[in-house]
Amino acid sequence: MMKKTEIDTQHPLRKLFRNAIEYGFQLNTVEKTEVAYYIEEQILCEFINAANLFKIRDAEGNGLDDIADMLAEGSVLMNAQSFDREFQVHKHIGDYTLFMLGMFPTALCNRRGKEFVLGNIVVPGASLLDHYLLQGQRSYRIAAEFTDKELFTELSSNFESYQSVIELVRTYLESARDQENLKSKRIIGGTG
Repeated sequence: MMKKTEIDTQHPLRKLFRNAIEYGFQLNTVEKTEVAYYIEEQILCEFINAANLFKIRDAEGNGLDDIADMLAEGSVLMNAQSFDREFQVHKHIGDYTLFMLGMFPTALCNRRGKEFVLGNIVVPGASLLDHYLLQGQRSYRIAAEFTDKELFTELSSNFESYQSVIELVRTYLESARDQENLKSKRIIGGTG
């Protein structure tokens, strides 16, 4: 059910991502090889193409960026035409929320989401940070009911730990970029 990304396993970006993920896991208490591979393959390599952030589409073909709208598309009681669609949407919501919380948390601050129902609880206009955290955990738990139970249960149960890993990945990537900039400046200035 999970697709392979189009970035070759030997591509330099993969090495950068692997180093960043290794850094994230070194500074975090969770150590799951299958989760590290999942983060590389299904989150970092997938979302390198920003269009993939909005791959859940409504009936009119519009890419959705609000979790409440995605949930409607991922429910067989509402818009989903199959259980496979329900799985794909919940997997995407888990991946999307984990990615956004780890890589772009400040973009979610002070923003509100639409009202949505989380199980039996109505969450009116919660902050997107809270909204994403709750729904990311829940969506991975739902995805675990369809396939890869151990993997998705792990992602759900330790969602905040993996969010921290991705925050460390972001820090590593920002640092790597800065190191390249410094190297370029030294070369241009004739000191490297």
